[in-house]
Amino acid sequence: MRALGTLEEQARERREKLQQQHGVGANLKKLVRVFWWSSLTALLIAGPFALWYTGKAEKWYAVAEVEAIRLSAEFGMTVKNIEVRGREKTDPEALLAAIGQKPGTPIVTFDVDAARERIEQLSWVRNAIVERRLPNTLIVSITERQPVALWQTDTGHVVIDADGAQLQNYELGDYLDLPVVVGADAPEHASEMLTTLKSIPRLFDMVSGAQRIGNRRWNIQLANGMFIRLPEENIDKAWARLDQLDQEHHILSRDVLIVDLRLPDRTFVRLTPGAAEQRRNPPKKGNAA
Repeated sequence: MRALGTLEEQARERREKLQQQHGVGANLKKLVRVFWWSSLTALLIAGPFALWYTGKAEKWYAVAEVEAIRLSAEFGMTVKNIEVRGREKTDPEALLAAIGQKPGTPIVTFDVDAARERIEQLSWVRNAIVERRLPNTLIVSITERQPVALWQTDTGHVVIDADGAQLQNYELGDYLDLPVVVGADAPEHASEMLTTLKSIPRLFDMVSGAQRIGNRRWNIQLANGMFIRLPEENIDKAWARLDQLDQEHHILSRDVLIVDLRLPDRTFVRLTPGAAEQRRNPPKKGNAA
């Protein structure tokens, strides 16, 4: 029995050596692996091409997209919170309508660019940023317009901002302290003029309104009824000259109706009717009352 077992073991050893010498088993395994990977690669390359060639790729992608949206909703990626930052004057109901996304809908389908464009159509919104914060929150950050003046029209007064935009949905009584501007093109040019006037706060505090003349320049009305005629250009220099005249000659507290600053090298003054009459007909000395 030992001899038989020994012979069988020797025969098995010879077969193993023979296989190792000729590499039949090893080569067969290599061929199987090469065939498997080649088939997989061909499938990955030919599969999408076949879908495209047969016209089914678009349909397959649409199905995949719908399935991805469904799975995202199942994983809780739906709109549950809407955070709004920077809102003070904008109507909240109008803002929510502009956002256009209701709680419970998939957040991955929300078009942030389209929402931003809708929000920026609201009169009080200067610009907006809309972001997703996964898994369930929308963040809306807005910068609101700041009122700078009341534009006087044939039908009433309209609040405008520095860009000349006409604001809506407000109580006019809240803005009666703003300067009034008059003229068809006044809204488009008011910002530059008001910035210049504000550069000297002492004088700006006296301003009650401004009228656009000939689409070229401004006449400024002060609270005491006096009118300041500004030039077409370099209104900052003319405004500074008015400040100097008042500090040196107290011109703004005199009986003056118009101060004309349109020429850079001289100033013209028109008196009030009463002051002009007194100058033409001064009271005679020695007349008894």
